[in-house]
Amino acid sequence: MIEFAGVTFAYPSPGGDVVALRSVSLSVAPGESVAVLGANGSGKSTLALLANGLRLPREGSVLVDGMDTSDGAHVWDVRIRVGLVLQNPDNQIVATTVEEDVAFGPENLGVEPELIRERVARALETVGLGGLEGREPHHLSGGQRQRLAIAGALALEPAYLVLDEPTAMLDLQGRADVLGVLDTLRERGTGILHITHHLADAARADRVVVLDRGEVALSGTPVEVFAEESLSSLGLAAPPIGELADALRAAGVPVPAAAYTAESVVEAL
Repeated sequence: MIEFAGVTFAYPSPGGDVVALRSVSLSVAPGESVAVLGANGSGKSTLALLANGLRLPREGSVLVDGMDTSDGAHVWDVRIRVGLVLQNPDNQIVATTVEEDVAFGPENLGVEPELIRERVARALETVGLGGLEGREPHHLSGGQRQRLAIAGALALEPAYLVLDEPTAMLDLQGRADVLGVLDTLRERGTGILHITHHLADAARADRVVVLDRGEVALSGTPVEVFAEESLSSLGLAAPPIGELADALRAAGVPVPAAAYTAESVVEAL
């Protein structure tokens, strides 16, 4: 389990430290999907960096399967267990072919070549890029490059995957492809911490946490959080399909509060 316990983090600044997170507590269990929502500047990206020890808390603690990320003796154990995928996949792609890029992480860990080949094949199959091993990454679509970044993290065989706005730069098909991969991983037992500003993406999670200026403003199931009237005041606007769902509910149509995707609205009707 990833456990944030009373975590506070601040960035040094000439004019005084800028607090990014203040007394944040949340957890992600194996096989659980937790979505983190929040407006720009709410602390979402800082949370992602804290999850695998790239940043260390000023106060409180971050534990990964009982290991404190601040303990230097567990740095690599933590980063192997917690894979990190950034918003821009080009910042994570380092090789000239798809296969070499996915193999980069295991090679640096000293994994045996035969096991590396098995991990690469398994990771590419999971994200739907099997057969593209020899393709140059810059010839892939945006959605394919993001899935390649996910495959690179999966090749390390992490227990948890933390994704910072992985669909922000993608078209509708690219978003659907990436979200489908996350659903598959959750079903296989991977814990998912999905940082996003899309309510429709968060609706697929088991739990939703909303950050506001570095603090947890709301936490609960998608149904519970999306029913809160304070969402708009927290800088979170419902997508068009969500606005349609709200209008249907206002007209007396029994559309669930968590219906923030076209599929869920159609199913309710």
